This record gives sequence, structure tokens and C-alpha cells, in this order.
Amino acid sequence: MKRKGAQMTMKMKNESKRFVLIGLGASLIFAGGVGSVFAEGGQTSYELMQVKQEAKYSKQVMRELREELGFDKKSTVHDSEIESIPKVKVMDLYLASFGKKIKGKEVRKAVEEVFFVDLDIISKNNYGSQVSIYSEQVMNSLRLSFNEKADSTKQDARIMKLKKSEVMDRYIKEHDEQLTGAESRILINQIFGVNLDGISTLEYSQLAISSKGQWILKSDTDLFILESSLDDVDVSVYATPYFEQVTGSNKLPESLKTKLMSLGFTYNEETELLYYINPTGESVPDAFKGQVLGIIVGTIMGEYK
Repeated sequence: MKRKGAQMTMKMKNESKRFVLIGLGASLIFAGGVGSVFAEGGQTSYELMQVKQEAKYSKQVMRELREELGFDKKSTVHDSEIESIPKVKVMDLYLASFGKKIKGKEVRKAVEEVFFVDLDIISKNNYGSQVSIYSEQVMNSLRLSFNEKADSTKQDARIMKLKKSEVMDRYIKEHDEQLTGAESRILINQIFGVNLDGISTLEYSQLAISSKGQWILKSDTDLFILESSLDDVDVSVYATPYFEQVTGSNKLPESLKTKLMSLGFTYNEETELLYYINPTGESVPDAFKGQVLGIIVGTIMGEYK
């Protein structure tokens, strides 16, 4: 057991060193609402948000992770190393603690515990980008779940009226509740429009992201905040209090303003906010989101690291 723990410690250190800002997220969905940026008294929603907990993960999650990694589940000796593991790896380890078969509700629990994203709330409120039909892979499985042939369209209207969580449950059940963590994350992106792989990659980028009415990424050293409406039609970018603290100004850098304005953003000098609304009235395309994320993270890496 000790040997296994030592091997895992070395593996974790190596994995943490391999962190790079890749996959900026053609499909990383962000939401939150320009209207929620400024609350009462001129405070931002970012300033009003309370830290959910001091530790990165709950006590329950940490106990399960320690055990999965071969450590004493009650010892906190390796906790700092565990907390440095990329979130996608943490999710995989936590899912493994549920056993060989994992239900949809257990996958959603893992997402909430590790990423603090409540997929059930997203499902209940039908947040995010709306689609007329899910991917062929999802549709084929859902048709089979209704005892239809995979290429039959008889139940498609019924399928598209289901809550997202039910779509997820039916898909996972159709696959004998044996999806891997990676397969679960692909499914979540296809159904809910939440790219957990992209979120994990951006964890240490110093960019706060509010998605589906929830804070997806947030730390005390974030420099900029990216928010958009719940339907992803409009997007806003502004600086954090920490940015003002370290730079002595709340003014957005000219390079960031120039690049985002070239994409169609408008700049409000009074509020120091960059704002974009899709003129078609539809959700902002994935390619556009990727451009925006790339510009913001590129600015952070190039000018503030």
C-alpha cells in the first residue's frame, strides 16, 4: 500500500507539471448574464460571491480520493498533492469510488462535487444553448431507450422535450451504466453544453467564468471575468478587484479592448465593460467563444504572467 501511494505521489507531481493552456474551448459554454454583473450598491456579483468552502473539495471527496490513490483515507498528509491534480483526473478518481456501474445521478453528483456545477439546476431551468436535436450518438441511444430502431425518428419530438438530466439518465442506462469519466464528459458537453475538459484546462488561467448561472471558475487571483446571458446570446468581459489591486487601475488593457472590439464587442468607458450581443439573436457560436477565450487568456499570459 505504501509503495502504491509513493508511485501515485510521483505520478501526480508529473501530471501537475504537464499543465498547459490548450483546448481553449470551441465548446466551452459561458453564461451568467450581463444583468448580473452589477448588484446593489455598485458591487459586482464577483465581489458578492462567497467562497463555498475553504478546502478545494469536500471532506467526503477527499476521503474517497485518498483511498483511490492508496493513501490513508483519514490522513491529510497528501492533500496538497491531491488538490493539484487536474479536475478531470479528480472526477475520474471520484467516479471510480462508486463502483463498476455508475448511474446518471452519480455522474452529476461527481460533477457538482468536483467542478461545483449543478447539472440538475441547468436541466430544471433549461439553461444554455438550445439545440433542435442532439448529436447522432445521443439520439440513436435515446431512440433505443424507447424501443425504437436507432435510425427511427418517431420519438424524436418526445426526446427533445425531455429534461436534460433524463436524457443523460436514459443514455447512460442504455450503455449499461458503464461510461468512463472521459465518455461522461463528452456526453455532458453534448447534452448540457458544459465542457468540463475545457474548464479543467482553464483552472489556473486567472480568468473567472460564470456559466449557466453558476460560477464555474473563480479564484482570489483572477484578473478578468467572463459572463454571458443564460441563453448565450450576449457576453461581457470586465476586470476583477484583484486586477485593480495589482495594477492600480480598473481600466481594461488597450490590447484586450482592441482585439475584442475587432470581434464586435462594444466598450463602455464608464463601467469599464466590454459587451457583445449576437446580432442574429441566436446563441454565440462555439468558434466565437473559442476566439474570445483565446484572446483573454493570451492577454493574461502575455502581459500579466
